[in-house]
Amino acid sequence: MPEGAPREPLVWATLDAATFARAKAERRFIVMDGAAEWCHWCHVMEATTYHDPAVAQVLRDRFIAVKVDVDSRPDIEERYSDYGWPATVIFSPDGEELGKFKGFIEPDRFVEILRAVVAAPASNASARASTSSATSAASGPLSEEHLAWIARMTELELDDYYDKEQGGWGHTQKAPLAWDNAFELGRSRERALFTLANQRGVFDPVWGGVYQYSAGSDWNHPHFEKLMTVQAGAIDNYAAAYALTKDAQWLASARKIQSYVDGFMKSPAGAFYTTQDADLNAHEREKKFVDGHVYYALGDKERRALGVPRIDTHEYARENGLVIAAYATLYQATGDASVLATAERAADRIATTHATARGGLSHDVRGEAEARVLFLADNAAMAWGLVRLYEVTKRAAHLEAARRLVAFMQKELGDGDAARGGFFGASADTNAVGVFATRRKPFEENVLAARVMARLARAGGPDADAYRTSIAGALRAAATPDQIKARGRMLGDFLLALEETKGVR
Repeated sequence: MPEGAPREPLVWATLDAATFARAKAERRFIVMDGAAEWCHWCHVMEATTYHDPAVAQVLRDRFIAVKVDVDSRPDIEERYSDYGWPATVIFSPDGEELGKFKGFIEPDRFVEILRAVVAAPASNASARASTSSATSAASGPLSEEHLAWIARMTELELDDYYDKEQGGWGHTQKAPLAWDNAFELGRSRERALFTLANQRGVFDPVWGGVYQYSAGSDWNHPHFEKLMTVQAGAIDNYAAAYALTKDAQWLASARKIQSYVDGFMKSPAGAFYTTQDADLNAHEREKKFVDGHVYYALGDKERRALGVPRIDTHEYARENGLVIAAYATLYQATGDASVLATAERAADRIATTHATARGGLSHDVRGEAEARVLFLADNAAMAWGLVRLYEVTKRAAHLEAARRLVAFMQKELGDGDAARGGFFGASADTNAVGVFATRRKPFEENVLAARVMARLARAGGPDADAYRTSIAGALRAAATPDQIKARGRMLGDFLLALEETKGVR
């Protein structure tokens, strides 16, 4: 391209069977930009790398560029989350992974990567990474002695990550890990409360809400995006801490986060939104960009004068289920009827806008024709929210709604081989290509499914035995050494599942 010539806009394709068919017909490779709408470095990579003239030329010649909003695709988020965002994955036309790369890539390096794939796609060993994952579960039942041993080893693994100086788990980067906090509240209250006190360093002091993580080894270097999954976990943790201690400081923290969620992250119809950007005008190139470090140092009036960072207004079932559960915990701790009303209104909204004829929920608000693939993440999380609503209200409608979602999970997402068991992350897709044709059994979602079914089994009813069978399979799908090791410091949910399923598995 001649110097000074205007850049052609980059046209993004969709990651679907039609794109792979086009790639095969045109003898092109596919490069996927796995990005999150709230992600600072995702915005930087699109603006500086994908629109670099040299990169753009290689892409035009031999590639189809695909952008995936990972929040909109739970299957892609689960498959590539270990690579952080942005995650760059290069595919052959047959859907084979030729390279997976983590984080921001400079333009010159990206050109090298792309040219290497073109030059020698079949021997691109240096770019490849292992594609092994939780695609199958161990065969046969896990004995109580085996599960007890796994629990002890997992607790020791979690203990290795605990930071005695700063609280929390992990030493190079601090993050609010809600399930770890929840488990620790039952095991070592002092350690949990120390963590919850220190993690207030990643609170927004002006609007409330919790930033995603601290980039430093302490809690004082926040990365400013706000994810609904993080808000839900934090509300649940601080409300539970208040319920245990009756110390008003914990309730104040829960209320501060609730205030942010109710004020910024709730739709007029009552459901909850997804994320808020770390920076101002990251998506509006015609407006002045303001880095989060500058923006979030301002007061309320100064912030609003500049504008409000973009909020992703999708109403995803997974996020709503987790917030509903958190509000149930807050209601349980406070008896505040308005909190319960908010949670039940969100549950009604999702039941209305996400229901499908197959009995499961779609990820987003969409018609039945578009909801071809349904996800375990959405249905397990909403079932969790509903069963928590039942536990705090004893309203049979919530219990029955949770049971219907689990029945869908067992029918469409369960492994039909009882010796393996466990749940697939997505319903079967006959149009899937390459690596996507093999369904995975994601750790986090199987663990949550086991926890949901344990509570349903304790609630009684004719399906209790079927729940026990499914619980055993879900735990087998998760309880492998590779899976547990891959989770690193995020093991609290698994340990909670082992506790909560005792007596019903």
